Amino acid sequence: MNRLSLLIIVALSGVNIYAWMFNGRPLGGKVGAPKAQDGVRLPDQQFYEFQKVNHFDGSDFRYWKQRYFVNNATFRAGGPIFLMLGGEAEASPAWLVDGAWQQYARDHGAFLVLLEHRYYGESQPVPDISTPNLQYLSSKQALADIAQFVTYFKKLYLYQYLQNSSVILFGGSYAGSLAAWARSRYPYIVDGAVASSAPMVAMMEFQDYYVGVGEALETYSSDCTKEIKNATARMYDWWGQPDKRILMNKIFRLCDKINHNALLDLSVFFYNLAENFAGVVQYNNDNRDFLGRKGTKLTIQTVCDIMTDESRGDNIQRYADVNSLILDTYGEQCLNLRYNKLAHSLNHTDWNSVSAEGSRQWLYQTCAEFGWIQSSWSPKQPFSQWFLFPFNFTTDLCNSVFVPPEYGWGQVTDNCDETNRFYGGRNLPISKSIFVNGLLDPWWRVGILEKTPASSDVEIILIAGTAHCADMYPPSSKDPPQLAAVRSKISKVIGTWLSGN
Repeated sequence: MNRLSLLIIVALSGVNIYAWMFNGRPLGGKVGAPKAQDGVRLPDQQFYEFQKVNHFDGSDFRYWKQRYFVNNATFRAGGPIFLMLGGEAEASPAWLVDGAWQQYARDHGAFLVLLEHRYYGESQPVPDISTPNLQYLSSKQALADIAQFVTYFKKLYLYQYLQNSSVILFGGSYAGSLAAWARSRYPYIVDGAVASSAPMVAMMEFQDYYVGVGEALETYSSDCTKEIKNATARMYDWWGQPDKRILMNKIFRLCDKINHNALLDLSVFFYNLAENFAGVVQYNNDNRDFLGRKGTKLTIQTVCDIMTDESRGDNIQRYADVNSLILDTYGEQCLNLRYNKLAHSLNHTDWNSVSAEGSRQWLYQTCAEFGWIQSSWSPKQPFSQWFLFPFNFTTDLCNSVFVPPEYGWGQVTDNCDETNRFYGGRNLPISKSIFVNGLLDPWWRVGILEKTPASSDVEIILIAGTAHCADMYPPSSKDPPQLAAVRSKISKVIGTWLSGN
């Protein structure tokens, strides 16, 4: 749903190049090996070999292999298909043996399927991800993939007993958006959707993202955001002082010396440090250990306790200590501040490159469809002066990475407007859907927050004290009672859909 900018942390030779550069994704940290439950074997990958490269050109007969995983351990005759959608990252088979939907599957006798998104992981429809080949990367193509895959899967000879099964989609973050859009656009194929932390309104600039991060930190300590704001104001002054630049180079463990004349480096520096807090807030206390992610123990309390601990030194030193904690947690040696390094790394187009793990693809979707550019433009956010990482920091990056350059403010705004016209934004026509958001998660601000005349049989659920996609993760003894209640409600609502009541 990273940032949705939604950002992935990728290590390149021990250097943090991308920071949290595409937030909002349900990854919540560096990708690690998925962890199966004790004694439980993860399912093998399978491939649908006749997925179309371009669903909207009848003269294009190119096909590719789309990866998926299945688990029928909970299936009972006549039960539904629960299809989890992959988003802007490699699909993890750990979902087939864990996660909250396992209980829903037991409740309703469901057959579990996980479908990987085109252009991510092993689902590679084109030879590389050069700019011309990215033209087939879109949510519209992904929805057509879902529709075609479901039709195929229900007819697959191994699973003929599924031909009359209802299909319920699950997804978190961007994949949650896809689940809702698929239900809206293909209601004759998809019978219901559970959309967790799903951004539903495309917008060029998401100014309130960092406002939301700051407000989440304040739920623990108002002194935390006060110290952050004071630190970043002083750091901007230090940028113009040679002796202070030397000190910042050292305490922030920067990979290169600060060039105070490089304004884009200034944006990268402040943006990456803000993302240290954004990544923690977005996945605060989410039970993600089963996915093999790093950083799952970092919480709002962790970083705020550092920011308010005067024994560590002044607030700039504490801000640097948070950065060191993040670097050490993810095994990184230093923090990148070079814009040119970032742009160069995103120009790699081979499927085996680090950028192909998702950063280049998601940057393309950001500028071509959704926006959701998290900027410093709001004076209400505490992470820098309002002008230090504006929206054009990201649109300039798109123009640096994709050739020919065509992603100025106006073009990205037009692309977002087209996305909202096509899907409906918050007014999308939809039924039999659940929209779940945690109120600590900045992404609820672009989600579905109330029913509209265009929607029917829709549940809107806002969960206090929880973060991004919290309802999707396995239950934990540390879960607040309201989260447990929401999971129970989701299963009950699915039951009413399946029973026709």
